[in-house]
Amino acid sequence: MKNKYILLEMNQRNEIRADVNMTIKSMELTEIGSINVKIDTGCPYTSIPILRFGISGAKAQQMKQRDCANARVRKEISFGVNDSKEKRDLDKEKFRAGKYMELKSITFQHGNFEIDFGGVCINKDYVKVSYDRTGNILIGMDVLSQMDIHIGKSKVLGKTVFLACPYVSMNQEYLEALNMHFDI
Repeated sequence: MKNKYILLEMNQRNEIRADVNMTIKSMELTEIGSINVKIDTGCPYTSIPILRFGISGAKAQQMKQRDCANARVRKEISFGVNDSKEKRDLDKEKFRAGKYMELKSITFQHGNFEIDFGGVCINKDYVKVSYDRTGNILIGMDVLSQMDIHIGKSKVLGKTVFLACPYVSMNQEYLEALNMHFDI
């Protein structure tokens, strides 16, 4: 049976995580199954370090080189919270000069992204992919903004939970879960 809404518990590290299935059709990645992601309300855009899919470093560099050479693939710099001003300035210079292969802070925009939370599917026109990073797959506000979301202490479970449902598939089961967990 497919779920009609998403219910996730906050873990002991104060994180909300899920095992999901993903598809990035423009990359011909269509069966990415049971991959762990982190819900990140402080992240404006979903970010996928491709190495988390089990792709080898050599294959990832080939994919990066292909994207660097393709003028149709949008490229952006994506800095980390701990990046210094000097690193940011140097990376911006390399980006303007088109030295994309030298940048670890570069992301590439790929189309036709789908994420499946156990039957609750969200589609996006694009997602940002990086080839050098190895951190968490972050589900950002670009995806989360497509859902009605409530985070709080569940009266049923006694734990902090993330309860969500896409606006396009709002349903009675979700509304009942809101009432059951949060008296909403």
